[in-house]
Amino acid sequence: MARTNQGLLVHKWAPQLDILSHKSIAAFLSHCGWNSIIESLSQGVPIIGWPIAAEQGYNSKMLIEDMGVGVEICRGLQRNLDKEDVKNIVTMVLDNQEGKGQEMKKKALEIGKLMRDSVKEDEGFKGSSIKAMDDFISAVLSKKAKS
Repeated sequence: MARTNQGLLVHKWAPQLDILSHKSIAAFLSHCGWNSIIESLSQGVPIIGWPIAAEQGYNSKMLIEDMGVGVEICRGLQRNLDKEDVKNIVTMVLDNQEGKGQEMKKKALEIGKLMRDSVKEDEGFKGSSIKAMDDFISAVLSKKAKS
């Protein structure tokens, strides 16, 4: 059988941002850790949440209720997943032609653009994060000069 790298399994570490930025990625099954959320949304990828512990449940709730870019498949490790539930959720999220899947994708793309624009610096334009960092550095330097 020829090796095609389809279904490749990475046991230790994978370049998550590189994977999420690939054009074929339509959704991300995530534990809803903050870095994973930032990486997914920066690429306009909706999230299927499976929060396990700590703040992940709150993050998942925010993705669903406040941002409209996520759906929860289950919570924690104790729940048994039904294959029909998984199929229905994945089908709904991947349907970016209509309904909730389309709305999630649209919102994820909008948030991704805002995130990328916030760090853009181009021909006199400075994104909000660049401006905030400039303001912070100016404040630190002015305090240092007064000392």
